[in-house]
Amino acid sequence: MIKLIALLKRKPGISQEEFARRWLNDHTKLSTQIPGIKGYRINICTPQQPAGTGDEPIYDGTAELWWDSLEEMEKAFDTEIGKIAGADADDFCEIRLHLYTEEHIVIPGP
Repeated sequence: MIKLIALLKRKPGISQEEFARRWLNDHTKLSTQIPGIKGYRINICTPQQPAGTGDEPIYDGTAELWWDSLEEMEKAFDTEIGKIAGADADDFCEIRLHLYTEEHIVIPGP
């Protein structure tokens, strides 16, 4: 199982509230249609962050998306809906950093 972790930063001029609304309500209508996706989680930063990190976090949120293999994931992003979803994310994100990972569960979450 391959997991993509995406680190996202909103574009200047977009509030944190608008960023979250756009991502959760609009973008997911496209991104959930990407072929072969096995799981999808979005994590939005809370207003309170650790001391010493400045006025805002470096990123505004993360996404976790799972596929059976790296090849399936890359093929999925190369489809028409994969390209449309990527372009849509570029409309509200200044930064979209992708990390391809293999997940190792130490303590299962809820």
